[in-house]
Amino acid sequence: MESPTPAGPDGRAAGRPPGRRGARPRRVLRLLGALAGGAVALLALAWAVAVWGLLPHVDVYKPRIEAEASRVIGVPVQIGHIAVRSSPWAPALELAAVTLRDAAGRPALTLPRVVATLSPRSLLALEPRLERLQIDRPALEVRRDAAGRITVAGIAIGGPGGAGTRGADWLFAQDHVVVSDGSIRWVDEQRGAPPLALSEVEIALDNGLRSHRIEIAATPPPDWGARFTLGGRFVQPLLARRGDWRRWRGTLDATLPRVDLSQLQRAVELPFRLERGA
Repeated sequence: MESPTPAGPDGRAAGRPPGRRGARPRRVLRLLGALAGGAVALLALAWAVAVWGLLPHVDVYKPRIEAEASRVIGVPVQIGHIAVRSSPWAPALELAAVTLRDAAGRPALTLPRVVATLSPRSLLALEPRLERLQIDRPALEVRRDAAGRITVAGIAIGGPGGAGTRGADWLFAQDHVVVSDGSIRWVDEQRGAPPLALSEVEIALDNGLRSHRIEIAATPPPDWGARFTLGGRFVQPLLARRGDWRRWRGTLDATLPRVDLSQLQRAVELPFRLERGA
């Protein structure tokens, strides 16, 4: 005959402590919560040190910033002056007299004023990530060399069998890029055509995880036609590099109120001979 299980002081049966089966999962959850909280606290501390400790003296680090920008973008970068607009969560750097040079040392992009709003994602990516990049009055050169390689601001973006470079990867990883009152000069060494200059250029670029939306408006020379707009929405393959724009899929719309097609033939290759048209 079995003896009855002795009761504890609270009237429950003595033996295995109540809730012991669920104690271990709770301890694991508490440990994971503590680790996550510690990671968040470290990131917040690192961000605070960057915002309040380093950024106010950012101009002192200008040579190192130029070197890092050159490494990330892939072309030599020169910065005239850096100032900081302090904000607890979205500090902004204002850069003046920025110049990007191509492989031959020629100025391929001059930027009188750039405002870059930093994102906390920079701590996770271990490289500058921006919530917004505002570029005012840039002078940009787009060049195709004799071998057919295309460079934008000295950054190679394509060519026969080419793909995106580090600079293009970085550009298409930023959340929002705005260009206002810019100018673009198209130089085609392969065709030997006279350079084409576009003025009053406005560009808006929005990048998501895999999506890209771009809007461009520009004014061509008077003998070319009237101001035109281009707009496109694209999606990149899941595992593709962001700068590998040749693998994007999407739609591109153009609004051309007036254009002299005979002038167009001088700048781009057409699959037929064009004498005149509008």
